Amino acid sequence: MKTLLKEKRGAVDLTDLAISIVVLGIVVSVGATILINVRDTNTTNNTAYNVSNEAALGLAEYGNWFKIIVIVGIAAVLLSLIFMAFGRGKGLGAGAGAPAY
Repeated sequence: MKTLLKEKRGAVDLTDLAISIVVLGIVVSVGATILINVRDTNTTNNTAYNVSNEAALGLAEYGNWFKIIVIVGIAAVLLSLIFMAFGRGKGLGAGAGAPAY
């Protein structure tokens, strides 16, 4: 019974992916808010205004890529599940080339 438990593989943990997506969203939101506040407190065509405006535009562009980043993360998890199901992972016991049912 103990050898059966040792050979059994665990499921893929999605906690790291979820936490990183949430932290990334929070950092971008807070950063954009701070940059917009800095921009609004300065006069137009001032150096601080121009720098904070360009940085805010850069964060807005990053927000356009956020959906793609999430899709790539989910695709990576799905591919790892598929490879694990067909026994291509390391550390497998007997029948390393056979599909795991």
